[in-house]
Amino acid sequence: MENLGISECKYLDKEKLKMKPNRNRPWYVYLSSVVLGFTLPIVGLVNNSSVLVASQVSRETASNSSVINVDKLENNDKNLIALTEKSSTKPTKFWWLHGASVSQIKSKINQGYRIIDWEVEKTSPLRFSVAMVRNKGEYAKKWWWYYGLSSQQVKEKLNTNKARIIDLEIYRLNGQKKYAVALVSNTGADAKSWWYYSDSSIKNIIEKTKVNKARIVDLDTYVVGGKRLYSAVMIKNTGSDRKAWWYYYNVLPSFINSKLKENKARLVDIERHGDNKFMVVMEKSQGQTWWWYYGKTATQVNQLWQQNQARIFDIEPYTVNGKKRFAVLMLNNANLLTTRIGEMLRNNTDGVSGLYLKKVNGSVLASLKADISFYPASTIKVLEHLHAMKQVEAGKVNLNSTKVKVYLDRADSCSDNHAGQKFEQENLRETLKKMMKNSNNQSTNAIQELFGNGKANVGRNTINQTAYNSLGMSKKTALNHKFACGGPSNDPANSLTLKDLGKLYEKVSTGVFTSNSNRDTFYELMLNRRGRILTVIDEEASKLGLSTNTVKSFKSKVKTAGKGGSFTTGNGKKYTSIGGWVKLPFQNGNSVTTRDYVFGLFIDKADTINDGFGIWSARAELLRDEIRKALVTFK
Repeated sequence: MENLGISECKYLDKEKLKMKPNRNRPWYVYLSSVVLGFTLPIVGLVNNSSVLVASQVSRETASNSSVINVDKLENNDKNLIALTEKSSTKPTKFWWLHGASVSQIKSKINQGYRIIDWEVEKTSPLRFSVAMVRNKGEYAKKWWWYYGLSSQQVKEKLNTNKARIIDLEIYRLNGQKKYAVALVSNTGADAKSWWYYSDSSIKNIIEKTKVNKARIVDLDTYVVGGKRLYSAVMIKNTGSDRKAWWYYYNVLPSFINSKLKENKARLVDIERHGDNKFMVVMEKSQGQTWWWYYGKTATQVNQLWQQNQARIFDIEPYTVNGKKRFAVLMLNNANLLTTRIGEMLRNNTDGVSGLYLKKVNGSVLASLKADISFYPASTIKVLEHLHAMKQVEAGKVNLNSTKVKVYLDRADSCSDNHAGQKFEQENLRETLKKMMKNSNNQSTNAIQELFGNGKANVGRNTINQTAYNSLGMSKKTALNHKFACGGPSNDPANSLTLKDLGKLYEKVSTGVFTSNSNRDTFYELMLNRRGRILTVIDEEASKLGLSTNTVKSFKSKVKTAGKGGSFTTGNGKKYTSIGGWVKLPFQNGNSVTTRDYVFGLFIDKADTINDGFGIWSARAELLRDEIRKALVTFK
C-alpha cells in the first residue's frame, strides 16, 4: 500500500469523538488532527546508526518554567509493561534515521521494522527523524503509519483500523495543517482508553489529563503565527498502565536531572522548548537502565548507543547555530551479562570500552562494541604468534633451529635500516616465548622482520594475509607498525576488533593447526595464569557448598591462555585490552567433559582508568556466569 499525499483537507479544531472502550471496540477522543498513512508487514534487519550522550547538565536555574506533578499513582507490578516500545529492555534490533525521505523509511519498514517515534524535520522536501524497532517478539504489533492527513482523515484511519496513536506530529504544508502519525491496533490485549489533542494550550492539555484521569505518553510543541501550541496523546492511567508520572516544560537540563533524581524517574518523551530548554514527560522508573542526551551530533549519537549497547526510542532533532543537533532517549538493549560487565567497564573508565564472550562452536554470550576497531597495544601480538606457529607446522621454520635477529636497543629495533646496529641471535622458540610471556617489543619486531626476510613491512603484510585468509578476520584488524615505536600515533596504527580476536582463538581451539601438539605449544608459549579466575571459582563454589577436594579437582581442569596489552601516550591517553581462550570442566554423570570459550575486553582512548581496575580481573568477571554453571554440575 502506498502512502497517501493528501492536501486541501478540511479539519475541525478541537473536535472530539468518544467511543465506549471494550476489548473489541476501544474508545477514542479526537482533537483537531491530520494524518496519512499505510501499513506494511515487518520482517527484520540490523541497526546501523544511532548514538547517545550522557546528559550535559548546566547549573542554571529554570526561568519561566512550568512544573507539573500530574499524578503520583504507584504500580507495584514491575512485570506489567504496557507500552513495550518505550519500556522494554529485551534485546532487539532497531534503526534510527535522520533526514530520511519517505522512501527511505519504507525501505526499513519492508525489512521488518515499525516506527515508534518520528519527527518532521522539514516539509519541502518532506524529511523525518525516525526511531524504529523490529516488529517481532514482544515488540510485534499490527500497525500503520500516515503523513499529510487532515483531522477528518485521521479519524477515518483510526476507525477503519480500530487503532490508537502512539506518536503524533503536527506540521504545516502550504499553510495547511497536516498530521503524521504512527498507529497500533487498539483491540484485544492492546486495547486502551485514550485521547489525543492538538493546537491546544498547555493549560488545556493538563486539564484534560485530570478530567480523563490519564497520563501523557506523547507530546509535542510548535509555534504557529507567533503562538506556541501543543499536541498530546494520553492513555487512561489505570491497570497495567497505571504509573506515577510528571510533566515539566520550558525547563533546563539541570532542572530535569534534579527531578529525575527526586522522583526516582526516567524520561519517556522529550521535546525542545526553546534555547537549551526542554519539555519532558517522566514516569516512575521500573528499574530499567536508560540514558538521555542532548546537543549531540548524529555521529555522537551513534557512538553513544553503541557504547551503551542501547536502543533509541525517542529522538528530537533541532538546529543550533545552523547545525543539526539531537536530544535522544535510550533504553538498555543488552543481555544481563553484557549489561553487568558493560556497566563495570563504564564505571571504571571514561574511555570507549568493549567486551566479548563466545562459546567455541556455540553462541555469543556477551558482546559490546565487538565490531569496533580499537588500538590493541600488545594484545595483537598473538597474531604474529599464530603466524609463526603456522609456519612451524608447514615446516618453513623450526622452533629450535631457526635463528632470529633481535635488536635489543629500542631505537634500533624501531629502525628499518639496521646497518651497523648490534643484535643478538636466539632461536624462534625463545623469541616467541619472550614476545608472548614477557611482551618483549624487540622480540615482537624481530618476528615481523623474520617473516619479511629482513623487511618488517613485508612481514606485516604476510602476517595480515594469514589473518584474512586463514582466520577469516576482517580488514578492521591490521598489523601496521612495529611495537614501542609510536603506538597509536602511527598512521595507520595497529587495529583489532574483539570479534576478530575471538575468531583467532576459536580457530586455534577448533583446528587451525592440524597437529594437536602444535596447538598445545601455541598455548604453552603464552601466559597461562588463571589469577582471579581461581578467586571467582572459590567464591562461587562457596555459595554452592562444594567440598575442598571437589574445588581442587575442578581447578586442576581449568585451562587458559591469553595475551593482554596496555599503552599510555605522552598526553596521557590510556589503552588496555586482553583476549584469550579458557576451558572449563562440566560433570555429566560419572564423566567430565569440557567446554571452550573465547573472550576479549578493551578500553580505548581513556583519560582515566580507576586505580585498582585491571583488565585481567575483568576477564574473570566476564567468565563468572559460565564458571558458576560449570560448578553447579559438580554438586
